[in-house]
Amino acid sequence: MKKLSLYLTAFLFAAFMFWACEDTTTNPDDNNTKPKPNAPTQLMATSKDSTSVILKWTSSTSETDALFAGYVLKVTGGNTMAPIAIAKGQKTYTVAGLEEGIEYTFSLQAKFTNEELSDAATIKWSPASRFETNENDADIRIYETASSFGSGLQLYGTNKKPVTLKVADGSKWTLGLSTKTGIILGSPKELDYNYGSTPTAATEIADVITGINSLDEFFDSQALSSKTFASKTIDLSKYNTNIAFALRYKQAGKTEWNYAKVFIKYVSGNFLQGASGNRYITLIVSHQEKTGVPYAITRELEQSNNNIK
Repeated sequence: MKKLSLYLTAFLFAAFMFWACEDTTTNPDDNNTKPKPNAPTQLMATSKDSTSVILKWTSSTSETDALFAGYVLKVTGGNTMAPIAIAKGQKTYTVAGLEEGIEYTFSLQAKFTNEELSDAATIKWSPASRFETNENDADIRIYETASSFGSGLQLYGTNKKPVTLKVADGSKWTLGLSTKTGIILGSPKELDYNYGSTPTAATEIADVITGINSLDEFFDSQALSSKTFASKTIDLSKYNTNIAFALRYKQAGKTEWNYAKVFIKYVSGNFLQGASGNRYITLIVSHQEKTGVPYAITRELEQSNNNIK
């Protein structure tokens, strides 16, 4: 009889535990355990022009999931913008309606059909003016040493466009070209010219980028100020393709840098175009008008270096 009582007690306890578990089971949604997509990665940016920025990223690994609905892009920093829906499979997007000199925060999230969002991939960036023509609405050119048309370039002249200048105006040069011993492009202070007036703008150049066809393909994931800059020259004869590079310069009397990107065209097997004596190279320039704006900063860099603005 005692054994029967023990068995009955054990049975009742087991039954109670079963019912208790059944009674306390909740819907997965109540515990906020709905499936959530993985975030897109390697978010990068580049300035297309003074009012737009191009973003580029690596797709979320959740794109193969049946729940995957696309991406949501949030833009903050200037005028209020509604979240932007971006289709599945898309890896680039151009954000328009921006203002040069303002740093915007772009936050990209993957989205499921259950409305769940991934963590955000975030980058800050500012649009910058894009120049394909000079102040005379002609191609931007710097001429060989023998030419009388001007071997120097002021990236941002009084008319807010690039200006080709002669040696007599060397104090205004941002970049210069010397063809005395090769095809040497670079910081004016590093070139072998007897200037009419000494270059006053301190120009520093970062590493050369190859393998691109326009500045639209020159993306960065960190602020340009994170690059290594130096006053130096580039020997164009070492390259057989388009090149691009970031540069920064200080205008006379300024304490902060202006940042820019420069694209040099390689045409029909050479950088130098035109007839001998007046050969030239052709440039395209992306220039940030506001000083102290290095275009971009990733969330990680912002957390580690709050001095970058």
